[in-house]
Amino acid sequence: MYIIPMAEIKLEDVIRARTVAVDYLKDAIKARGKSPDAYVIRDVLPKTDLGLANEEWKISYTSAYTWESKIDKTMEEDKFIVIFGYQNHSAAPKTLAIKFYKDVTPIEVIQVENLYAHEEKIGFFTPMVWSESEKIKVEFYGNAAGDDNTVFRGFVAELRRKTVA
Repeated sequence: MYIIPMAEIKLEDVIRARTVAVDYLKDAIKARGKSPDAYVIRDVLPKTDLGLANEEWKISYTSAYTWESKIDKTMEEDKFIVIFGYQNHSAAPKTLAIKFYKDVTPIEVIQVENLYAHEEKIGFFTPMVWSESEKIKVEFYGNAAGDDNTVFRGFVAELRRKTVA
């Protein structure tokens, strides 16, 4: 899969990417025999939804040029996640590539280094969805040890009663 830098697309394309991601999420809910109307859709939170240390988009590499697993979580019942983009807020980004798994099967590898040639280090790709009870695992490949502010563009759908208003 490839990533399209935001600098190479129009605002309408960004809006369409978000809309398509929500459609993927609704289709995943329907595939489980549930009604999308019973769910609230919100932005992905790094700790709550993906198991990172804090509600801050940050990973820490322990070494350079090796795949490191930073996200490894089983989706709760009645929770669905879609990821459709990536951005990096670091002054000197370390992340070169990202590998996504569904359960134990690798489903995509995305090389993100090309984004760093642009002022806005944001890109979009075909949405990937994880449904309730599926395991999401994400490995990152960096060029140096240290912290990196990697951000996923994505949404979570969860039952209305589970969402804090």
